[in-house]
Amino acid sequence: MFHLLGCSKSDQIKIMAPQGSPELAVTYLKSHVDYHVDVVIGADPLLAAFSSQTHEVIIAPTHLGAKLYASDFDYIMLGIVVFGNYYFVSQLQKLNDLTDIHGKEVVIFGQNQTSDIIVKHVFNHFEVEANITYVDSVATANAMLILNPELIILTAEPSLSTLITSYPNLEILSLDLYYQRLEGQTYPQASVFVKSSLSDASMKKIELDFIEATAKLNEDVNASADLAIKQGLNMEKDVLTSAIPRSHIEYHNAFESKALIETYLSMIYLMNKELVINPQPDDTFYYRGG
Repeated sequence: MFHLLGCSKSDQIKIMAPQGSPELAVTYLKSHVDYHVDVVIGADPLLAAFSSQTHEVIIAPTHLGAKLYASDFDYIMLGIVVFGNYYFVSQLQKLNDLTDIHGKEVVIFGQNQTSDIIVKHVFNHFEVEANITYVDSVATANAMLILNPELIILTAEPSLSTLITSYPNLEILSLDLYYQRLEGQTYPQASVFVKSSLSDASMKKIELDFIEATAKLNEDVNASADLAIKQGLNMEKDVLTSAIPRSHIEYHNAFESKALIETYLSMIYLMNKELVINPQPDDTFYYRGG
């Protein structure tokens, strides 16, 4: 059992979270006596943590956790924590509707990765054709927009809110809006994975703490931004108060979200089988709660 008061560092539950929206999701857990949070950049540290089991809890792209589970890694999915927060933006191009992108120059990060796959899935359904240039990261896409205001780029939170501070009249169109029109539900961008060897009591505690932490994050955005800055997050307060609501950070139990997750994994599997080994994981992958 975990110590609720006076928890020593050796007793703390170790969480790994990548920079961006997942880091915002653990703002209140960073200040929680029972947790130690490590924030990392990119997928490599996440893969290393899954392999070496250095952390009891890992926040990672949903498809990555599912792929590693199929490869016999010892983590199961506790729940979803970040939902769709990809956005098309432009300085000069009007973006009132997806049809405004038809025939235009668009910069997308992550060729053949989930960001690209979701865009292609949506474009195919709504019959949008665009001249796509691929770049390696959100940061590169943002830099290209600054250099060429005529471009349309795909970006994500909290990078979008950073852009808005310099370009307050930015045209913004949510990719998630059209994914929801197509699928009737949003997409599970990032999820919480826990060691399968943890006790039921431990998993339940972690889930309850994620529910409370994400609820607090959204209840008072100003207080959440102040706390994140106090913890050392290198962002302006106005960036954070804009980014938190648009990051779509909510906790949803894995088993209760099974249909949503399988729809998402199946879409990825159809376009890039290397990203998802099994688009329909067995029920032991999903934490039921209770």
